Amino acid sequence: MDHPVMNPPEVNAALGGAEPATYVDVRTVAEFSTGHPKGPVVNIPLVFFHPTTKEVFPNQSFLQVVEDSYAKDAVLITGCDDGVRAAQAAHKLAEAGYRNVRIMPDGYPGWRKHQLPTTQDNRDGI
Repeated sequence: MDHPVMNPPEVNAALGGAEPATYVDVRTVAEFSTGHPKGPVVNIPLVFFHPTTKEVFPNQSFLQVVEDSYAKDAVLITGCDDGVRAAQAAHKLAEAGYRNVRIMPDGYPGWRKHQLPTTQDNRDGI
């Protein structure tokens, strides 16, 4: 399933727009803590990386956390670093019945390239 793609300036406008939108940063907690878009942003990692072996483990709670926090008609914009995990997350969300999922494939590097507001507030994810 293809999902609408948004560039960083479009996402920035959507996060401050009349229709409530949330940026779901699916990077790991460590990646998120280095910086992330400022605004209605939540960190719900799609995967976890083992700190020494660098093995990748799926976050078995990803969908449950989203379902506990957002209605099926919520506007959710997924992002990561390079778009791969964002696309995977969007696909999972759509399969779970979310109807307003969008992807920002440029991720956090694209956000920074456009010099959009960032923060390192390191608040807890959901």
